Amino acid sequence: MTYPLSTDVSAGQPTAVAHYNNLRADALRLGQAEGDSVTTGVMLRRYARGVRLQYLATNRLRVPFVTTDPATLMINGFMCQAGANVDLPAGLFSGGAATWYVFANRTAGSTTFTLSVNTSGSEGTDQRVIGEVSYDGANIISIKDYFASPLGDADYSSGWFAAAYNNTYTKAHGLNQHPRLVVVEHAANAAGTGEIVPVMVNSASAVMSCVGYDAVNIYITTANNATNGVVFSTRRASAGGYLRIQAWR
Repeated sequence: MTYPLSTDVSAGQPTAVAHYNNLRADALRLGQAEGDSVTTGVMLRRYARGVRLQYLATNRLRVPFVTTDPATLMINGFMCQAGANVDLPAGLFSGGAATWYVFANRTAGSTTFTLSVNTSGSEGTDQRVIGEVSYDGANIISIKDYFASPLGDADYSSGWFAAAYNNTYTKAHGLNQHPRLVVVEHAANAAGTGEIVPVMVNSASAVMSCVGYDAVNIYITTANNATNGVVFSTRRASAGGYLRIQAWR
């Protein structure tokens, strides 16, 4: 079927039933017949994008604001979008160990949403369940994010860069939040061909990780070992070579 069904009209042209019906079909069903397609509103009823749950404190959560992918979701037929970080207020958890469900809540007159928790996962009016947490009676011990996407391509990649022992490298990741996963790899050449090895380093006293990160940067500090201060594993040991950092939002 050709889309759109409706066409432009000229001033003074009489209203036609077919033209009105075509406009309605275009708006509701992208021009398809009523029996062949649900309406746009039905299709979008459970729409959500960019909604992520992060640990904020022992009894608090956050839906972080990302300029390029702001948290957006439909609640009771209303499209809501965050304009800043949305934080769960303190003091909402109580009692012993239990599973608590996290809700996004719509308030009339506002285009954003707030957060609340409940031990029941049933949605009330103007509520949307977005995740759950395990609570041990004092602390959040795990978070299940209902909208977490499967791991795809990295949201940030540094590309291969030369590295030497006893140095610190700082890379701005541009994610506007703490990455949920950071992977550092080592290659023997700048093209990253041949075998790639996950990075651990060997200091004078122990084998250790070399990675740190915050909401702005990822930091790599190589060890002071002149033999294997950049990578140390059963597969490869080196005080030089090339590193690549990949991170996922």
